[in-house]
Amino acid sequence: MQTPRLTIRLMTDADIDAITAHESRADVCEYLLYEPRTRDEVAEKIADWAIRTRLRRDGDFLQLAVALNDGRVIGELYFSLVSVEHETAEIGWVLNPDDQGRGYAAEAAAALLDLGFGRMRLHRIKAELAPENTASVSLCLRLGMREEAHFVEDMFVKGSWEDTGVYALLRREWEAQA
Repeated sequence: MQTPRLTIRLMTDADIDAITAHESRADVCEYLLYEPRTRDEVAEKIADWAIRTRLRRDGDFLQLAVALNDGRVIGELYFSLVSVEHETAEIGWVLNPDDQGRGYAAEAAAALLDLGFGRMRLHRIKAELAPENTASVSLCLRLGMREEAHFVEDMFVKGSWEDTGVYALLRREWEAQA
């Protein structure tokens, strides 16, 4: 998938160092479900993600590399088919902090929303995130998503109970923004 500044694609072994550059950082992992990863852990993850190429059944997902059009990988997108019957998916993003603040995450996420609502004809796409992650909350709002829920201490993550915020967008809302 191409945008004016980005290429969004399946990950390969060539992406290990670029993905490790941000997944190994404590500040990046602060709001994620995992601790900073080593290069070997990232390599294992990419080997798994690289074989996930289809969205057909509930739970199928893609973990995609986000690269500048010059090829440099700056982050990743997550897209999961939550329910085929209910035409629902989940989106997520991680961007290297060195490349934040330039609109790349919004551009990449919007392209994935276009795919989900356009080609896949999904009804609803949601994002689940830590409510204190103000950058991701802002991105959800810029994308036109609305806050639907704030669950208090609903997940035990990294040794403590954490809240979850849910933001979502319907196809008709996405189309109305165009």
